[in-house]
Amino acid sequence: MTMTFDELQQIIGLHNKYLAGEDGGEKARLKGAELFGALMAEVNLSGADFESANIRRALLWHANLEGAILDDVFCKRANMEDANLKNASFKGAHMKGANLTRADLRGANFSNADMEDVILAGAKYNRETIWPDSFDPTLAGAIFCAASTAE
Repeated sequence: MTMTFDELQQIIGLHNKYLAGEDGGEKARLKGAELFGALMAEVNLSGADFESANIRRALLWHANLEGAILDDVFCKRANMEDANLKNASFKGAHMKGANLTRADLRGANFSNADMEDVILAGAKYNRETIWPDSFDPTLAGAIFCAASTAE
């Protein structure tokens, strides 16, 4: 489903009400959404469902996607610099060329994800972070952080 900027802003607003426990709030369900190039910088979409969405070239810097479901998401060249991706699920995601510079990846799950050319310069991960088989996050610039995701 293709989504307009106004529709996306409405979903973000309802999600923020949901997170605050306010009446009329609703968890963001963006499963299968077409969000190519969407501007979502500095949004709080923690726990949102992006499964199978197209966020290719989306701008998500400083976004809070903690605990979000991004399984099978298509995020080629998405910019997630400085994003909070703690405990997010990227199972089977198509991440080619995504920019996760300085992102917090502690506890994130990238099992079976395509991590080709992903930029992880300064991104933090821990022993709870799950990577695809044979992927070395340090070669992509990620930094091991002993702190747990609760800190």
